[in-house]
Formats: sequence, C-alpha cells, structure tokens
Amino acid sequence: MSQYNHLLDKAFDLLDAPKEERIEYINLDKWIGYPRAQQILERMEDFISYPKVERMPNLLIVGDSNNGKTQILKRFANRYPLTTDEEDYTNRQPVVFISAPAKPDENAFLIRVLEEMIVPYAKNDSLEVKRQKIIRAMNARETRMLIIDEIQHIIAGSYNAQKGFLNSIKDLSNALRIPIVGAGIEDAFHAIQVDSQMANRFQVEVLERWAFDSKENRKAFAQLIATIETRLPLPEPSFLYKKPFIEQLHYLSEGLIGELILIIKRLAVYAIRHDLPSIDESVFGDLNLVPASKRKDLLKRMR
Repeated sequence: MSQYNHLLDKAFDLLDAPKEERIEYINLDKWIGYPRAQQILERMEDFISYPKVERMPNLLIVGDSNNGKTQILKRFANRYPLTTDEEDYTNRQPVVFISAPAKPDENAFLIRVLEEMIVPYAKNDSLEVKRQKIIRAMNARETRMLIIDEIQHIIAGSYNAQKGFLNSIKDLSNALRIPIVGAGIEDAFHAIQVDSQMANRFQVEVLERWAFDSKENRKAFAQLIATIETRLPLPEPSFLYKKPFIEQLHYLSEGLIGELILIIKRLAVYAIRHDLPSIDESVFGDLNLVPASKRKDLLKRMR
C-alpha cells in the first residue's frame, strides 16, 4: 500500500478492477470536504437546533451555479433522514428538502413538499387544504427544517406571484416555528427582498468562487485538488495540485468546485481508457478542454 499512499482505500481497492468499474466509481457523486463547506454545515446545525420562537431565523446560501451549494444541502439532509419507529410505526422526518418550482407557483410549491413527504393529496384540494396537510405531517414527523434549493426561481414570475410564493413559505415557518434554509445564485438574494419581513429574517452565507490571488488561496485550492485526487483509482499520483496543472485547473474551472470536479473526472476517465498510469500533460492536450464561459461563447458562434 505504501506505493499507493496517494489513494484512499476505496480507490486503491479498485486499481485492479475492470476499466468500466473504475470509470463508474470516478463518475459517482462523492462528498469533498473543505473548510468553507464545513462552516456552512455548522451554521445549518445551529439553525436546526434553534429553539421555537415567534420569529424563526432563516438562512440563505448564495453562490454561483455549479459551486457546491446543492452538495452541501444534500450532505446536511443526509444527516437527518426519514426514519420509522419500529414500535409504533410513526415516521420522523427532521429535514424536508425540495427544489423550488421553475416559477413562483404557490400550488406547485405545496405539491412539491407534499410529494417529498409522500403525503396523499387531491389535485383539486385548495391551497389551504394542502397547507394544512403539510403542517399536520410536519408536526407529526417532528420536522425541524425546510430546505428549498434553487430559490432564485421566485423572480421568474409576476410581483403578485412572488409575494404569494413567499407568503406561503412564511406561513409554514410561522405555523411550524421551523427555520427555512434557501439556496441559489445571486438572484436568490434579490428574490427574498420582495417581502421585507422575510428579507429581515434571512441571514446570508456567501459561497464564493475559489480564488487564486494569494499564497493562502493557492494553498487552499491545492489542498482541494489533492483531496479530489485521492479518489481517483490511478496507480501513480498525478500531482494535479502542483505546477503547471494547478494553474490550468483554476483557469479551466474558473474557480467553481463543481466544474473542477467534472474536469478532473474527464481527465481521469481519459487516462483509464488509454491505459495511462496517471494524468499527464498529454491528457490535457488531447482533451482540448476550455472553460465553461468560453464553451458558451463557442455555442453562440455555432448558432
């Protein structure tokens, strides 16, 4: 194992596996821990244990698309899964996690919550009936937090629709006295400003892109890359966290962790398919990778 100390155990165990099995493992979603993510997880822990008060605080996580917001939310929700008591067959669901509907439709929002909780409803149920079903189910299941991903979708409708959607969220928070955690791109911050009462309740955590403008930031980015590399079942270390690869990876990923992971996955898959022991300069050259923003420009020109 000493010659493979660049790998975690699972990646090491797969070194002699067939190519397709190694590639499948590379493409699986994996939690990549890093300090900022841990800080936000700790903040969410503070919120879920918050005592029930008249005006429950809420949390808004704002960051660019593909910069790890959803993975953080999923990581937290997985800590608090739906469970069933074997003695009385009652369900416990501490966290309910949904994605906001594409438009600020109050009915669609309530239906998403009902379906996530697997609570029966009729299509012709009024909004109030749906709301009361959610409240009863969450009370019975001792729900302590509602997470709404992609909350920026609120602004994709009329002012009245936005107000109705936010009022529905506020009503649930008030009735249940549970915190709401929302996440989205920068537009999410503007979305909640539609309702001044809601805006005052939301505390904001910004998930910034990975910078490369100082020794400290470069070191943090290198540590992130090194962590990802330990999960690649390649027999030799690629040293992606060193020059010249680290500069290339920051340029290509544009500081977005989701983009970085996708790029490294592509590099590793290529290396495996071509029987290479590690990722080297030739892999970067053969794949001819470009940053996401430039891919958009290329598509526009093709149209």
